[in-house]
Formats: sequence, C-alpha cells, structure tokens
Amino acid sequence: MSQLARACHGRRIALALLLPLLAAAAVAGAAPRGGKPQATPKPEIIRVALIADIPQWPAAEDNLTALLDDLAEQRLNLVVHAGGIKGDTESCSDAVLASRLRVLEQSPLPLVYVPGETDWAECQQPTNGKFDAVERLNRLRELFFPEDATLGRRQQAVVRQSDQAMFRSFRENVRIGLGNVLLVGLNLPGDNNHYRSEGGRNGEFEDRREANRQWLARAFSVAKQREMAGIVIVAHGDPQFGNGWEKRGKPTLLDGFMGRRQRDGFLEFKRQLRELVGKFRGQVLLVHTGLSGYGTDKPLRDAAGKTLPNFSRVSLPAGSVAQWTELIITPGSASPFKLVLKDGPAGH
Repeated sequence: MSQLARACHGRRIALALLLPLLAAAAVAGAAPRGGKPQATPKPEIIRVALIADIPQWPAAEDNLTALLDDLAEQRLNLVVHAGGIKGDTESCSDAVLASRLRVLEQSPLPLVYVPGETDWAECQQPTNGKFDAVERLNRLRELFFPEDATLGRRQQAVVRQSDQAMFRSFRENVRIGLGNVLLVGLNLPGDNNHYRSEGGRNGEFEDRREANRQWLARAFSVAKQREMAGIVIVAHGDPQFGNGWEKRGKPTLLDGFMGRRQRDGFLEFKRQLRELVGKFRGQVLLVHTGLSGYGTDKPLRDAAGKTLPNFSRVSLPAGSVAQWTELIITPGSASPFKLVLKDGPAGH
C-alpha cells in the first residue's frame, strides 16, 4: 500500500471513530443541564362547544350570533350544532334556510352542523309550509354542505360520506379529526328517525339507514386503524334507549299492520352501536338533543344486560342561548371527555 493510500485509509478509520462521538455530543448538547432529556410536551386540550335547536324564529338569530362571538372570545376550537335551526312551526322556505345559513357562516370559529327533524323531516306539515321532506333535505344539502369543509369564517377540512360513489347525496354525514378523537355526524332526526308507517317501500328511511350504518362502521374502523382514544357521535334525535329495544325481535311489516307497536326507527342504529362499542377499546360519546334538557348517563348495555362502561351520552339544552355545553377533549388521557354546562353571554 502506498504512503498516500495508507494516509487516506487512516483518515477514514479516524472519521469512522469520530462520527459516533460527534452524534453523542450533539444529543448531550440538546439535553438540559444535568444530562436529563427534555420531557415531551403534553398535547393541548381541545375545547368544543355543543349547541342545538337555535335559533328558533328570526328574533333569535341575533342571540345566536352573540353566542358564537362569545365562544370565539373564549378561544374554543370548534362549534358543533346538533341540528334544529328553525322552530317546529316555522316555515321551511328557502328564505328561512338562507337566513339561518348566513348566521352559521358568520361564526368566527369553524362550525359543524348536523340536520334535525325541524330542518327537513317535518317540513311536510301544514304549519311548516307543506313541503316535500325529501326535497327539503336535498335543498339543505345544497345550501349547507357545498364543500368538504366546516361552516364559519375560519373553515376546517372535513370528510363527507358523499366522497363514496354509492352515497353521493349524503353530504350531511361528516367526520373530522380532533387530535386523537374522531367526531362523526349522522342524519338521525328526532321524529322516530323519519320512519314512515304508510304502506309501500319506505325509501328515504331505508336508504339513509344503510348510509348511516356504513358511515358509522367506517368511523369505528378508521378510529381503530389510527389507534384513536375516542369517538364522538353527533345526531339530533334521541334514540330512545329506554324503550325496551333490547328485547325486540327483527322489525316486520306486520308490526304496523297488526297495530302491535310503533316501529322503532332507531332500532338498527342502537344494535349496531352496541356491537361497535363493545369491540372498541376507546371511549364513545353520543351527543343529541333532548326534551328534558341537559343530562349525562350511560344507557347502552350489552346483550347480557351489562352496562358498557366505555359509552356515555349527553343530552343538550335546547331552544335557548342561555346555556351551552362545553366538551373538553384531553389527548392521552384514559378519560378523554369532560362535559361542562356553561352559561351563555349575559343579557341573552
């Protein structure tokens, strides 16, 4: 080996020995004094405002605007409206829908909106203008869900079920990631899930039931794949967990014809929810409105009648901005959800 070759060989050996020392020094230099590594910063909590059934009638629009402004001043991350943007005897006209849309679009915070029965399902009633319910639902989809983003002046990207070719029209079914929690919106109106007892095929109900079934299953699948800590399900209607649904058999047309009982429009949803929650390691929170106002409980039981401990639900105060519900999501916690009933802005 020549003298030059021996010199190059020696430099390579020296460099090979020096690189690990330099790397160790860099790590030591990055650590604080005392040699202890820096602690990983804790993920910031996520604060979500949960509201429903406001505004009812034009006079309440300014109150909702004041509430949305107040939520922004409190530096929340997101507003979730669980449906009910008009009164139950208020017209379902385009003018009313457009007026409510303007209010929601002026939210300083990103806003997720899920339809309620007063917004489309009850529009066929004379007091609401005798509209066709399906036509109003389609109109609602055009006006309120034109983009894959939230409402509000500061938009946030969302995933809509309409991304699937088979469910192109179901733009209201939505999901959005909040840290390590998945928020899912479903169109489940409170008029018994808009199940119609008239003869013939119950087309709208059946199509939406299948869309909701697949959307909910997909949400749990995504949460499992990403090892998420929790799922928040938002719908307007109360699924009526206390009506004895666990003991009922498969619904049949004879139930209606024989006058045995009212068909439970939420039955398939509750059965699927029981199955999915039972196999999910994280926490699940159901958000909906209720006639009795604010309340929390654990109403879901497994097939043996045992309470599923990882499922909770919150019923929202409705029809007034005097109170709203704050959902505090704490990433990395064994109990990621905390619910607090809050007072609205003073003077409203």
